[in-house]
Amino acid sequence: MEKFTLFIADVHLQPEASHPLNQAFLAFLKTEAPKAEALYILGDLFEMWVGDDVGLTQYAEIIAAFKHLSEQGVKLYLQFGNRDFLMRQRFWQASGIQPLQEPHALTLYGHELLLMHGDALCTDDKQYQKMRRILRHPLVMWLFLRLPQHKRLQIGQNMREKSKRYSANKAENIMDVNAAAVEALFARYPHAQHLIHGHTHRPAHHRLKVDEQPRHRWVLGDWQADAPHSRILKVSAEGIALLPFSASAT
Repeated sequence: MEKFTLFIADVHLQPEASHPLNQAFLAFLKTEAPKAEALYILGDLFEMWVGDDVGLTQYAEIIAAFKHLSEQGVKLYLQFGNRDFLMRQRFWQASGIQPLQEPHALTLYGHELLLMHGDALCTDDKQYQKMRRILRHPLVMWLFLRLPQHKRLQIGQNMREKSKRYSANKAENIMDVNAAAVEALFARYPHAQHLIHGHTHRPAHHRLKVDEQPRHRWVLGDWQADAPHSRILKVSAEGIALLPFSASAT
């Protein structure tokens, strides 16, 4: 039987447990994910996470499914995204997921990989990068997590709405990764052959050269909410492939 690992990103699970997207992802965790040796989630698993005390209730069914998958022997890893970077120890314990810093380098089935959510590479969007630094500041996160639940939920909802308006009014190229930033990252990790990331919602396989050496950039798809589907990455000794996933196929 072929051994392989799956990579996903930008699921954007909704706070409403009955949402079709959540149900499609549950089906994925129960049918497709158990076939893999490991599952890597490269950011934005949740549409928003305003603290473990709230999230463990809002996403209880999903988290229980992760825990069951972990107990089945599937290794689970997660990097923070731009919408969900406030998970703390209670989440890791409840889900069985292990946190990863970014960028994260690893060797898998002979492939040298580099993992990121991807938003840090969108350096042309100066306003976003400034806000990212503010929101990720340890003091800001510490203060936010000590606000009352209702206040955090209100702020989270407001940020969701602002993010939608912001994205709708931004030029497409500004919200994509910067080519120089990608090359600089490969220069910092000269052994990496493949960069895998999400965030941009533009699934693709890009071939490039850095210092005359071939490199690959794999962009994961987001999970479309209207008729849940995505593009996920399968890595095995046989190779790397960006594959379609549809909830109707599970």
